[in-house]
Amino acid sequence: MATYSADIDHNLVDRVEHFIRVEDEDSLLKLIDEMRPADAADLIEHLDPEERLFIFKLLEPQDAGEVLIEMESPAQDLLLRDLDDQTISEIVQELDSDDAADLVGDLPEDRARNILEALENDVSDELAKLLPYPEDSAGGIMALEFIAVRAGFTVQDAIDSIRQRREEVENVYFIWVVDDFDRLVGVVSLKDLVLEPPDRKISDIMNTEVISVHVRTDQEEVARLVTKYDLVSIPVVDDYHRLVGRITHDDIIDVIEDEVDEDIARMAGVMPQEIAEESSLKISRARLPWLIAGVFGGILAAAVIHQFETSLERIIALSFFFPVIMAMGGNTGTQAATVVVRGLATGDITMFAIHRRLLMELRVALINGIICGALVGSIVAVWLADMQLGTVVALAACLIVLNSAFIGSAVPFALKKFNIDPALATGPFVTTSNDILGLLIYLGLVSLYLGVGPR
Repeated sequence: MATYSADIDHNLVDRVEHFIRVEDEDSLLKLIDEMRPADAADLIEHLDPEERLFIFKLLEPQDAGEVLIEMESPAQDLLLRDLDDQTISEIVQELDSDDAADLVGDLPEDRARNILEALENDVSDELAKLLPYPEDSAGGIMALEFIAVRAGFTVQDAIDSIRQRREEVENVYFIWVVDDFDRLVGVVSLKDLVLEPPDRKISDIMNTEVISVHVRTDQEEVARLVTKYDLVSIPVVDDYHRLVGRITHDDIIDVIEDEVDEDIARMAGVMPQEIAEESSLKISRARLPWLIAGVFGGILAAAVIHQFETSLERIIALSFFFPVIMAMGGNTGTQAATVVVRGLATGDITMFAIHRRLLMELRVALINGIICGALVGSIVAVWLADMQLGTVVALAACLIVLNSAFIGSAVPFALKKFNIDPALATGPFVTTSNDILGLLIYLGLVSLYLGVGPR
């Protein structure tokens, strides 16, 4: 495909739909061929299922595969459902092993079995090695295409190996060095191969301090290592430290994007890939539990308000500030929780830094609480012409911000401690607890000032 990059706009989609309606296959293929696979995938996702199928039946297997792996999950799944097994087999045959495994692994078991039987033996054997690994592990995202040489090889031998496998292995950055038992013992960069004399031994120039990951390492940990050490690829080893695959930076970028999308989606109570999802029922099923949890949290908050009915009857204007107080607490808790959850996911924050993180969030909350509390308290004092009441509200606001910051930063650590995904449970927990405790603090202090207790 050419290097032309297209911004997917309404006019482009209209052109494609027109070509499909009049069955102008030549113009359609020419247009798709001028686009990068990622741009073509974006375009096809804007089309109806029947139109997507029409285009894919025109593409060569290699081009179809390059576009298919760039598509978002829901649209990709629908297209795979509509394509026949023979077409999918031809596409899989042209893909790199990691992309092929991802594609086949997402298919129903009976279809996957049929496609594996239709593949050439070497491709089928490669997929059989990759499919048993969890898709979110190093083994699940690694590729089997890599170049490895023995430590006793010369620089010229290594260069010859690259030339022999140039069609099979793309984006060669490093040459991995193995011993006679295929155990990883070193790495050599392409720069060293170019600069060193042809007869120089690989063992003399290799770097023995190789950063590698085990096949069962979680993909988040792989992404953390690649980011921490600025790697462009990382080798994957088995239980015996034998080299079995490699993970390149483009796969890591996909992992980081997927993990960020998943964390944000879970914190918001929505489903990953929801933007591209086309089933209203699936989206509703993902969102509804968190909305119901919010309803019960709201009922508890209402019960708290009911207990302080007498205080509100004394000064009805106090209820006007509920949205302000709740918003301050909610925003503070969300900010603290987002930072901690994301830090735990990326490895920038560890369980060893709990006290330091909590103190940091509390110091920030104290500064923000004093400023926001003073602002709200001043407004209450002027509005109700009661400086003492304004001071009480200012104190309540400051305490609520401190409480929300503590909950927002402490809850993710607590969930992590009990092996519960912080991204999944932090949002509802923080929101509900902030509402209830915030109201208790606000109405409790005001009631003490007025000399009125709860009912």
